[in-house]
Amino acid sequence: MNYLTLATPLDTYRMVPTYHPDSKLWFYGNVRLLRGNLATVPRANCRYDLEREAEKLVLDGFTLVTGIHNDLERLKAIVPLRWGAPRVLVLSGGIRFHLGPGLSEEPFRAAKLWRYQWDPKVDLAISRRAPDRLPTFATHNPTIDRLISEIACKLKAGLYPSPTEHL
Repeated sequence: MNYLTLATPLDTYRMVPTYHPDSKLWFYGNVRLLRGNLATVPRANCRYDLEREAEKLVLDGFTLVTGIHNDLERLKAIVPLRWGAPRVLVLSGGIRFHLGPGLSEEPFRAAKLWRYQWDPKVDLAISRRAPDRLPTFATHNPTIDRLISEIACKLKAGLYPSPTEHL
């Protein structure tokens, strides 16, 4: 098992799922995205508004933090792909479960229309569960929603030296 420690810089690519004990999260991909401008789209009244707000954030230079546990989250996860922008996906299950045994599959079918394979040099996958663990199959997942908000607002305990360091 690979571990990230305080001595391990987060500013590197993770080409295998790596555990960060301070934040209690698993990472796979471009961890440098966490040091950039992150944003998430709050709940919107309709799919069109949600998609439009996500697109505005991407075009304004933000990296979208989103999940894939329901249709609205997957819709937000597609927007960066359309523009060739990076994204941070927060997964409800293990990284290998969602990205396949070779860690190269897009985590849901509609994303494959825009990109054939997962690219760990562009995107970042984050999970609370070990790489081979099954997800919670709930479409309403307040734990994942809260984690998305904490990461986007840079408030996740153990992930940043200070919650206000990057504001």
